[in-house]
Parts: sequence; structure tokens; C-alpha cells
Amino acid sequence: MMKIRALVIDDEVSNRGLITKYIKELNSNIEVVGEADNVRTGVDRIKELKPDLIFLDIKMPDGSGFALLDQFDEINFEIVFISGFDSYALKAFEFNALDYVLKPIDSVKFARTLLKVQSTIEKKLGPAHELRALYQSYDVTQLIITKIPVHIHNQVVLLAAEELIYLQAQDGCTLFKTIFNEKYLSSKQLSDFEFILENLPQLIRVSKGTYVNLNHVSSYSKGATCFLTMKDQTVIEISRRKKSDILTLLNGKKMI
Repeated sequence: MMKIRALVIDDEVSNRGLITKYIKELNSNIEVVGEADNVRTGVDRIKELKPDLIFLDIKMPDGSGFALLDQFDEINFEIVFISGFDSYALKAFEFNALDYVLKPIDSVKFARTLLKVQSTIEKKLGPAHELRALYQSYDVTQLIITKIPVHIHNQVVLLAAEELIYLQAQDGCTLFKTIFNEKYLSSKQLSDFEFILENLPQLIRVSKGTYVNLNHVSSYSKGATCFLTMKDQTVIEISRRKKSDILTLLNGKKMI
């Protein structure tokens, strides 16, 4: 069996050394063939060494791991992301079912990750669609997701916030409606998307199960029960608890 060739890209020399040490101790089928300490040299080393597997730090002095990935038209290597404890980053990795390790590295968890990526590579499954979707959905300067990845069977559709009219919980799933009259039904629950939505200010929760894009509200009713009419003519009820805040926001946009 040929060894899996691995490259470690991390700006901390101690972390690179620890990853290399653990790989030698924990998995004889993986061999570290090189290291890099920033985005620029990481790109060069990938092109030079053509590794099967990369351990990639998310934050480095000259940019992010996602900026590095953006240098490649084709990602033909498996990736394990390296991250400090960042709850937002962890939610993003788990949301997209990606492999990651946390600093400081736990040897037991790391051993499990090595076995998992070894199996993926040996089965020649190739990098998951979710990988490209993750970094393409990110603002690499702020490291937040700015396009919502919606997983539909074996495809990931990236939905820009400005293109969404509303999204709603629907029988344990989430329905997305776009300005192009397209509907996408994700098997994920609405709560799974909330960590993304909290950074997209134009998408506002108007009830327990519904978010709307304030830029696509055409009118609202003034009765005790308040309804929004969206630009696609969908009518959405605002919860009583949210009514005052939503109307304040809408009036701030100079709606009548």
C-alpha cells in the first residue's frame, strides 16, 4: 500500500511539529512530505509536492486557508482544517461535514480524524462538494459565511442573501424562495442556519419559523395582526412579539 503524502500548512512551528509527531506515532499509512508557514509558500509547496492530504490552518499572517484554496481551479487533495477554538468556525465545519482539528490538538481525536481521511482517500472518494462550497461561501477577509450553502442531494447551491425573498421552516426542513422564483428545500432545520443568518442583517426573523429579506418587502398591513406582502406577492404574518421591531426597521427604510 502506498503511503498517503501529507503537507502541513500552519504559521506556528510548534503546531507543525506536533502534527508531524502525532502522524508518525498514530498512523503509519500517512507520511508528512513537507511544511509551509503561510499562504504564499503553501501554494508553492502544494504545486511542487502534489500531496494527497493537507493539514491547513484557517488563520495565517498573510491570509486565510480559504484564500489559499482559492488559488486552485481544481482541489484534488483531501483537507483537514486546523483551527483555534472558534465557535463560528466549528459550526461551519460541522454544517458542511468537513474534517477539522482544534488547537491544542487532542491525540485521541486526531487519531480518529487520521483514520477517517485515510479511508476517504483510499476509497478515492475525492474532496467533498461541501469543501468548495464552504470556502466559496466565505468572505475570506472576515472569515464569515456570506452565501448560504444549501445542500440538495449531491449538490450544494450557494444562495446570496440579496437574492433571497424569505426562508421558512417546513416539516423539519427549510424552504428558501429566491427573487428568480426558485424554491430550494434543504433537509437541514432552520435552526441549523441561524449562525449564518445572524451575520446577514437584511434577513430578519419575523416569526418563530420565518425569516424575510427586508429589501424585498413591498407593503405591510396596519391592523392588530400585521402581515407583510413580499415582492413575489407572498403574504407572511409577523408575530406579535416581533411586530414593533419589524415595523421600526421598515419605517427606517421609508416605507409607507
